[in-house]
Amino acid sequence: MEALRRHGETVDLEAKAAAGGLPKSLPPTLSAFANGRGGHVVLGVDESFDFAPASGFDAARTARLLDEVAARELSPPLRLDIRIDEVDGAQVVVAKVPELTAAAKPCFVVSRGERSGSFTRSHEGDRVLTDYESRLLRDNRGQPRHDVAPTDAGLTDLDDGAVQDLLRRVRRRQPRIFRNAPDEQVLRQLNVLVPANGQLAVSLAGLITLGIYPQQFLPQVYVSFVNVPGTTKGDGPAGGPRFLDSQTLTGPLPTVVEDTVAAVLRNSAVAAQVEGVGRTDRYEFPPEVVREAVVNALMHRDYGPHGLGTQVQVEMYPDRLDVLSPGGLFGPVTSEDLGELSSSRNSRLALLLADVALPGTDRVVCENRGSGIGVMRTVMAREGRPAPEFNASLVRFRTTLRRGRITGVRPAPSTTSSPVKGERLGTLVALLSDGAEHHAGDLADALGIGRAMVNRYLNELIDEGTVEPTAPPRDRRRRYRLVRR
Repeated sequence: MEALRRHGETVDLEAKAAAGGLPKSLPPTLSAFANGRGGHVVLGVDESFDFAPASGFDAARTARLLDEVAARELSPPLRLDIRIDEVDGAQVVVAKVPELTAAAKPCFVVSRGERSGSFTRSHEGDRVLTDYESRLLRDNRGQPRHDVAPTDAGLTDLDDGAVQDLLRRVRRRQPRIFRNAPDEQVLRQLNVLVPANGQLAVSLAGLITLGIYPQQFLPQVYVSFVNVPGTTKGDGPAGGPRFLDSQTLTGPLPTVVEDTVAAVLRNSAVAAQVEGVGRTDRYEFPPEVVREAVVNALMHRDYGPHGLGTQVQVEMYPDRLDVLSPGGLFGPVTSEDLGELSSSRNSRLALLLADVALPGTDRVVCENRGSGIGVMRTVMAREGRPAPEFNASLVRFRTTLRRGRITGVRPAPSTTSSPVKGERLGTLVALLSDGAEHHAGDLADALGIGRAMVNRYLNELIDEGTVEPTAPPRDRRRRYRLVRR
């Protein structure tokens, strides 16, 4: 009740007066909650009067009718947790609507049929599922085979070097199965080649993993990267550029992964930590975490006919990095289970990527052990950064990495710098790495040195392109910030 009165109805909380009986809008709400993450319905309060108890409300009768509606008017039937509570001296009915398992969705209103009676929840209320949302829910009932659908590509469209590397790896890993088998047989067993119209064709998984240029056949299977100056795409400075950087990253998935990570790092603030005689660069977004987020997006995205028109999007903002992929969670995994349960929409692709190396390395694209999210959380926690955030809808999955101050770092002193100067320059970069604009006087106080000295350091960093001023010299509004690369 406190939440209702403070925020009103939300995507997982609905209130209805129900004084004259159950409203006709209730079954669609139950359907929407069951198809989403679940929710709560409060009956017996009037939104028109700040959710005060509704006059003439019969709690016992309403609870009974609600149980009957959930069991008879919805398919599959819902079993609600219904209780009667007291609010402001009056009785209300509170029902907890559970989220259905993936195999049971979509839940629909029987009288409207599955096509027009399946609902989802948004901030505007309940709405009928789109064709794409319905298809994704039906796909979740079993194991999709979109990743092994035949394509128009042939063997000559595959990178022979990548194919041979794959064959060597699997023969070394499982010699009893693959060592003496012909190449074609191994590629069929790995689902790189699949039967189509009486002959063999390259599968979608094989093409996007081993293809020379998969976008010739699947033009939208790529990653788009943008660096946005504002906190939303349309919220940049007046008259300024829409994007500070914009790239289309194409090629086979291993190349796309590494090129995407490189694009993020080029646009990130970087500092260096000196330990002994060694130097380690540290970025706002740890490369290992970015790589895991991008791999997850490409490996678990929807490759079905309705999803192939949408690319994976990597969007950098002043406060965060978002990685978005088409297709929500798959199988029994919920937002609360992420990192604990593992379920892959593209199981054959995942198996293939576990044997394909990243460019120029011996490290495979993924381990296929469901460990990616755990690695992301561990690395962010170890470096004292905000935990990664995950948000799933029916049609999209979003990973968000928040910018965090790069602490405990300093650049290595150059051969012409004293150790003290190098340490001060590093501390100065660290102070500026929080994304804010700082006054020279405040920086001098933080370093414990004079204003003239900090100005000399700032000018050196400006000359090398690490720092930029916000106003001309001698302007009272002049502040300093790190350059976004």
